[in-house]
Amino acid sequence: MSIIQTILDLGASVMMPLIILIIGLIVGMKPIKALRAGLTVGVGFIGINLITGTMGTYMTPIIEGLQKNWHMTLDTYDMGWPVSSGIAFSNGSLVVAMFIILIAINILMLIFKATDTLNVDLWNFWHFIMGGALVYALTGNFVMGCIAGGLYGGIVLFLADKHADKIKDFLGYPGVTITTQSFPLMLYICMGIDWLLDRIPGINKIHFSLTKLNPKTSFLGEPLFLGFILGFILTLIGGLGWEAALAAGAGMAAVMFILPRMVKILMEGLSPLSNAAQSFMSKKFPGRKVNIGMDLAVLLGDKEIITMAMVMVPITLLLAVVLPGNKLLPFTDLPALTYFMAAPVIAAKRNSFRSLFIGIIVIIGMLYIATDLAPLFTSVGQASGLVEAGTKSVSALSGGGELIAWIIVKITSIF
Repeated sequence: MSIIQTILDLGASVMMPLIILIIGLIVGMKPIKALRAGLTVGVGFIGINLITGTMGTYMTPIIEGLQKNWHMTLDTYDMGWPVSSGIAFSNGSLVVAMFIILIAINILMLIFKATDTLNVDLWNFWHFIMGGALVYALTGNFVMGCIAGGLYGGIVLFLADKHADKIKDFLGYPGVTITTQSFPLMLYICMGIDWLLDRIPGINKIHFSLTKLNPKTSFLGEPLFLGFILGFILTLIGGLGWEAALAAGAGMAAVMFILPRMVKILMEGLSPLSNAAQSFMSKKFPGRKVNIGMDLAVLLGDKEIITMAMVMVPITLLLAVVLPGNKLLPFTDLPALTYFMAAPVIAAKRNSFRSLFIGIIVIIGMLYIATDLAPLFTSVGQASGLVEAGTKSVSALSGGGELIAWIIVKITSIF
């Protein structure tokens, strides 16, 4: 148990290279090529983590400034995904059981052709484990928790197949799909909203992208300039002064310039594995293609996603204040808005107007789900020891993205 926990504690940047190496060898890659692919993916993850960490460094004071200026007094603290993942991995028995169940489900679904996705993103199993932990906390039944977590993972695998072509068109890399959290379902919901917008006269004629301006001002849509402008303006709105605004502008320019390059490095490592897996499957199952299920991070190099995430920071805080019934004070997960805006941007085909509209609807839903799950998050967090016993209420904005887990929890609560 302690060995497994030690491996989990190493994080995705270490786990993923090991997983890529092992799977690469299984599907017939030469050891050196498999090792190179794994290390390249690891380097990509480290680069992404460094850059998103830099983003958090500059965004945190902006968020604090906005909260102070807007006198926000909501009583449920946003503990963020890092603490949430720690809570998910804190119950050793549940973690071991869930890993066995989730891997078995993936293998069985592949054998019986219920999915064509091989999920190599084992680090993000924590989302499915958290779903199981919430049901376990609700029912007090360990088996029910395992069933819930397995069901969550199975639904994601089934839906991930359905959007593989859309991810290929967006990324430009075939054979890759996304199996993180409830992203597959969220993407379908966003596509449904986009479909409705297509049928509203006037609205369906609006085509605008912040990253594609007219030729005379097109330089403003470049990652460097766009990052600087957004960082600068958001800092001034947060009331932090000119010096902080200039520093944040430079920092966000660096984020938008470097992050796509880190994602490209990650994909350089993933592509050989995808090709080898396709070749392996074609030999074992003639005519069968397999998709590699990956972390949502592979989408974060898109400048439209980064731009929309930055624009949504003050909007998310404003929504938290004005929405009746919301109790979550967004904070720790706000720098992770890049993850939450991926589905709206993909569904809207990089139309900034539609991405923003759909993104607002997504965030509203996430705030309410996070608020609704707060009692269970608090209970599970306190049981893990990562949330102090006297803490009144905690949740996570990212917890609002556990849409499938929330649906399972609500259905379970009926019985």
